[in-house]
Amino acid sequence: MTYRTNRKYIFLALGVILLYLSPLYIWGQNAHVLILDNVDGAVAAVKVLAESGQIFGGMDATIAQVMNGLPRNTFGTEFNLQVLLYWALPPFMAYVANLTLIHLIAFAGMLLLLRRHILPEKKHEFIAVGVALAFALLPFWPFGGLSVAGQPLVLYALLNIRAKNNRRLDWLILALVPFYSSLVFSFAFFLFLMGLWWLYDVIVRRKINTRWLCALIFMGLVYMLVEYRLIYNTFFDPGFVSIRSEFPLSRIHSLSAALKTCIINFFYGQFHAASLQQLVIIPSVALALLVAGFKRKVPTLLVGLLFLTGIISLWYGFWFYDGWIPVKQQVGFLREFNFSRFHWLHPLLWYLIFALALKIIAGKSRAGKVLVSLLLVVQIGFVFYHNDGIAERRAGSPTYREFYAEEQFRDIKAYIGRDEQDYRVVSIGIHPSISQYNGFYTLDGYASNYPLAYKHEFRKIIAPELDKSPFYRDYFDALGGSRCYIFVEKLMYNSMMKKDAGIKIEKLDIDTVQLKKMGGEYVFSALEITNAPDIGLKLQKVFDDDHSAWRIYLYEVL
Repeated sequence: MTYRTNRKYIFLALGVILLYLSPLYIWGQNAHVLILDNVDGAVAAVKVLAESGQIFGGMDATIAQVMNGLPRNTFGTEFNLQVLLYWALPPFMAYVANLTLIHLIAFAGMLLLLRRHILPEKKHEFIAVGVALAFALLPFWPFGGLSVAGQPLVLYALLNIRAKNNRRLDWLILALVPFYSSLVFSFAFFLFLMGLWWLYDVIVRRKINTRWLCALIFMGLVYMLVEYRLIYNTFFDPGFVSIRSEFPLSRIHSLSAALKTCIINFFYGQFHAASLQQLVIIPSVALALLVAGFKRKVPTLLVGLLFLTGIISLWYGFWFYDGWIPVKQQVGFLREFNFSRFHWLHPLLWYLIFALALKIIAGKSRAGKVLVSLLLVVQIGFVFYHNDGIAERRAGSPTYREFYAEEQFRDIKAYIGRDEQDYRVVSIGIHPSISQYNGFYTLDGYASNYPLAYKHEFRKIIAPELDKSPFYRDYFDALGGSRCYIFVEKLMYNSMMKKDAGIKIEKLDIDTVQLKKMGGEYVFSALEITNAPDIGLKLQKVFDDDHSAWRIYLYEVL
């Protein structure tokens, strides 16, 4: 049985969420946004797909704008709300709408889950609202949609069905979330654990809950329909040998390093699925266990969930350990698919644990409730401080407008004066996503799945620079080449050389003959290339703009 939450709590929480998102609404494109795995690749990729005319392209269709024509299937499903948002709205509006939906659904889902199944008593409503708010303020990876943020809502629906107290809304949740989340990032692992739970009920509790099994199968089937391109590529005919076949069998070579990775993951989480549990949640759990021990009680659910988070961290730490090599050598699928992603369930687990810990700490005393309120305020403040916008501003990163520099690239496009599809460009010192976002056709790009043959062909362009840098050679060759960039040894992985960088590239070693052979006619460089004439590059013009983070040197390949 649930209760009606005090509206004042709801409005206060919603106000905090809107304050969290307010820079995007107030400053617009002048706001700071997440760079890594976001505007440096994912945002441009969705925009390119939405504008390609190939959203519903066939299995053998290609997206010509990226890397001389990437297979359409590598861009993922068209049945994802983000694609629809970028098709229907201007890119920045789509970005803001996406983030707003993610955070609001995260709050609603966690609040429903806590009120109905974890903290069903009215006296704990302030804990439920506080924990739901803290969860909703996590820096969710925008491209993931509801991959993390939607897990509480799905668990709420599944638990209703398991308890045979479900409504049509619960089945609707299971049907819709696959259209706004990822199977491979999180929900394959979520449904796997739910399936183990169902088996536990059958084997240990001797209960066969057919309705719950049907719900799990139903959601799995919806995902298979939504992700039909992924299913076809993985199990039938991808049409090409993927760079994923060269992904490393291991990255961790010692037992101590694997254990260290486990510990770091347990206490600090992982970038794409941040939990931010280190400052308040873990100490709260320790305090709750002490309180329970003093009362000679065992908080079974809390301990069980804590044990599960630990097992997931162990799995995460050891997945890329050398000990797996013999198995991965025999089963290629284990190399190409990242089975360590159970850690995407950590945010859900940690905030359920947090709620249970606060319930124990609150107890029946006024002092306990005051302490719980303080812990909630500190955690909410801690998570708020880790807002992507605040973090990027603190790091000195460019704003959305400065990053994509649309005015500057319009000037470049006008200067070249040719149809963009008639020539190809590459970038140096800036991410290729910037050129792609602005409509240019690129030889370089950021993609986790593309033809291995293209990687090897592109490598010929940068081979001299790779020979100068063991770091880049290992990064491109041994780690798969997802970032198919013009790497320059001097820049050491810096693809955001802002106009105040104050350096030049004195000796660029790339094969411009190979670049020309692949269709490359222009180089967009964020730095002056001193030896450009010696390698077959001719400076055409330098472009600067007050609203851009870059100074672009336009070179023509002779």
